[in-house]
Amino acid sequence: MKAISEKAIESFEETALEGAKQLRAYFAYQGDNPVYFNKAKLGAAAVSAYSRVRASETNRMAVELQAKRSSGRQ
Repeated sequence: MKAISEKAIESFEETALEGAKQLRAYFAYQGDNPVYFNKAKLGAAAVSAYSRVRASETNRMAVELQAKRSSGRQ
């Protein structure tokens, strides 16, 4: 499996942080302007994508570690 580059992960992270800011702004907003809602939807998508990227990378690392351990026992 190919690892995700640090540059790509950092890019996802920056976008997710901005997305989280948009979500917080939406939760604090008390008006009826749909722009806030649309930005919050995009922010939620960015946070979700970052979570999936991190989870996938963690799973890849776990599989590689397990492969190393099992090949060492044989």
